[in-house]
Amino acid sequence: MIDASAAAAFESTIGPACDTPRNSGAALLALCMGAFAIGTTEFLPVALLPTIGADLEVSLPAAGLLVSGYALGVTLLTPILSAMFSGLPRKGMLISLMGLFFVTNLLCALAPSYGILLGVRFFTAISHGVFLAAATTVATSLVPKGKEAHAIGVIFAGLSVAMATIVPLGSLLGQTLGWRVAFAGTAFLGLFAMIAQARYLPKLPAPTKRLTLAGQAMVLKQPRVLLALSMTTLGYAGTFATFTYLTAILEEISGFHAVAVTLILGVLGVCITIGNIIGGKAADRNIYPALAGLFALVVVAMLGLWLAAPFKIGMIVAVIFFGLFMFSPGAGLQMLVVNQARRWKSGAVDVAAGLNQSAFNLGIALGAVIGGQVVASPLGLGATPLVSAGVVVLAIGLIALGWRTDRADGAASSEAQSSSQLVLEPTPKVMR
Repeated sequence: MIDASAAAAFESTIGPACDTPRNSGAALLALCMGAFAIGTTEFLPVALLPTIGADLEVSLPAAGLLVSGYALGVTLLTPILSAMFSGLPRKGMLISLMGLFFVTNLLCALAPSYGILLGVRFFTAISHGVFLAAATTVATSLVPKGKEAHAIGVIFAGLSVAMATIVPLGSLLGQTLGWRVAFAGTAFLGLFAMIAQARYLPKLPAPTKRLTLAGQAMVLKQPRVLLALSMTTLGYAGTFATFTYLTAILEEISGFHAVAVTLILGVLGVCITIGNIIGGKAADRNIYPALAGLFALVVVAMLGLWLAAPFKIGMIVAVIFFGLFMFSPGAGLQMLVVNQARRWKSGAVDVAAGLNQSAFNLGIALGAVIGGQVVASPLGLGATPLVSAGVVVLAIGLIALGWRTDRADGAASSEAQSSSQLVLEPTPKVMR
């Protein structure tokens, strides 16, 4: 499936790789392009569900499986495939995954029936989690020590901007030119990303250490890794419980016209990009305080959305604030999972990074369920930000637990080191 030799041949037709540190910015941008393409294909059906359902003659809930089925594919396949491909050279693997992305999205555009489209969508999920897991670990190798979380933030910026902008833009494109054209356009985003990665990524060898299949499964038994993954799932469950229904809130409660909603979501995408950079830089300084602070700001943003929803000007301000912080913890969460895995065993890094992508997609699914339950309850649509804030508070509690545990470990380590030094010191003679 992942043909590294073919990727190398493709690379040779594009040009020599850029291996100097000054090209790390171009390499990060190439990875960001891949993340943007992946985010586009994940959320494009959200914008096109009614159009796809009508064209393929299926119900809206059935069309919704194109979103949830894809997320399920990412959740289930990413850990397994990240482990299987962990011994491959990184550059060839990334290029090959973008090639797979191009082909599968083109097949989606040509799918003659709903069943084939659903099957191809599940297969497309192969490129999602594995690419992002590998891209984030590669990104950390392209920057100086202390800038790792910032580099991950650049990758996540591509993913999160796609989340915020592709729903309105995809809806516009699908309604004017058809949903198949939208999928074809997504395929070519992947092709452009593949070309950029072949040109600008340095030659990246395969990891020197990898786990056996039994060892890879053991990653899930490490309490610290599981705790970090739980932070990702809960944090983004809270975020997506509101984000999934943000368009409906803007239209039905705030009273914005559909065109105005498109513009607001475009501004949201810009804010998300800025927020990812802010979050990455904050996490580079100190991960736990940064995560706690950023998620606290997400809670404030949720409360702002809840209070400002009936007021147009206030809601615009609240959406901007929400956009700045809604995905800003992402880089820090990815870095925390990687660090916790590295403490246990260095070969588990890629597997843990892949698991975090699964945790993120699990959060998306869980958030959609939570938001849907709130909307269907007597609380109604307007209460989704309030409930979301409560879920994010639970994530902050897990962060506090992890912070306290790691600090206790550090104190115990320092005490043990001090004790060993005391033992080594010569014992003074006692004068009698």
